[in-house]
Amino acid sequence: MLGGPPCFSSPPTGALSLLKHSDVVRYMIERGLLSRHIVVDGTVTVRDASSRNRIFVVDGGGTCSFVLKQGMSAEGIAAVAHEAAVYESLRQRGDRIADYLPPVCDYDTSAGVLILGKESGDRDLRTHQLRTGRFSRALASSVGDAMATLHRETACDAAVHAKHGAPWVLSVHEPSLSIFRDASSAVLDLIRIVQSTPEFGDQLDTLRRGWQPSCLIHYDMKWDNLIAYRIDSRPAGRFLLRIIDWEAAQFGDPRWDLGSVLSHYLSTWLFSIPITGRQAAERFPELARFPLTRMQPAMAACWLAYRKRVELDHQIDTQWLSAAVGYCAARLLQTAYEAAQSALHLDSNMALHLQVAANILSRPLEAAVHLLGIPMEPQR
Repeated sequence: MLGGPPCFSSPPTGALSLLKHSDVVRYMIERGLLSRHIVVDGTVTVRDASSRNRIFVVDGGGTCSFVLKQGMSAEGIAAVAHEAAVYESLRQRGDRIADYLPPVCDYDTSAGVLILGKESGDRDLRTHQLRTGRFSRALASSVGDAMATLHRETACDAAVHAKHGAPWVLSVHEPSLSIFRDASSAVLDLIRIVQSTPEFGDQLDTLRRGWQPSCLIHYDMKWDNLIAYRIDSRPAGRFLLRIIDWEAAQFGDPRWDLGSVLSHYLSTWLFSIPITGRQAAERFPELARFPLTRMQPAMAACWLAYRKRVELDHQIDTQWLSAAVGYCAARLLQTAYEAAQSALHLDSNMALHLQVAANILSRPLEAAVHLLGIPMEPQR
């Protein structure tokens, strides 16, 4: 049992020198992570994958590949320091969750650079599943097991960590005045739709009041942060899973992590539906590039693996699942909000996210069965 929060490191202070593409190989040699003869052989490549953080992917020829991560702002620097500390805290525990973490090769505290090991040929779950068009039950089970392992091994007294609040999206219907200064017109339209449906806001309020911080949660459990890699070279070789990007990890409600993962199946389905004026609206779902029926076995496998590892008491099973499905709906709402931030108007797929989220919130257990494909066992 985890007696208290991890001892998260303080971020570096003062101005940091940001790594440049041309600096990376020399920096890795200085840190003792690349040998000079590999560099001379010409097998080392460096790819810039920066987004909100500076990220470089270093391929040293199959046996030594790395990801370098460095914050580019004060907030980013603190987030990378937090992520490094989460890895350290979880690895020090010596529990099974370490099996799902990437290898931490180094954390340069003076430069704020986190260096992680990388498997050759690995790819995030979104890329893997959309490229193959298959939604693996085995990988979904691994995701469920990984989340449950994290939540079970870091379970603690909720009262100690009650200061960690619920996700912002649960209060999206009650925005501060500052939102009208920065939000896009599409975001404002989304908020108006939620506010114009009273039960939508009431259901979000219920989820927010029911937020129960009881363990360490990843908080951003999306497919992009789940990395699949083969453990052998056979075409049918087994894939293993690692969880990356722990910048937002905090003590919170474990049902948010599960709901987040399930929401990405639904979101993939919704974004794959072609909305055209030539078809009746009721036919849209059957035209989806990624049909929901193809994903339901994976969603069920994820839940069943999670429930088995956590060993949920059957008497609270249904209530627990109902809340997780509610958070799944809230995560769909958040996905629509994030897509709307760069849009002038709500498009049809964003509107579908809102509609499905509202439907789930009104009947979460029915949604679990008929939308997510999760079997409900009879009460004992």
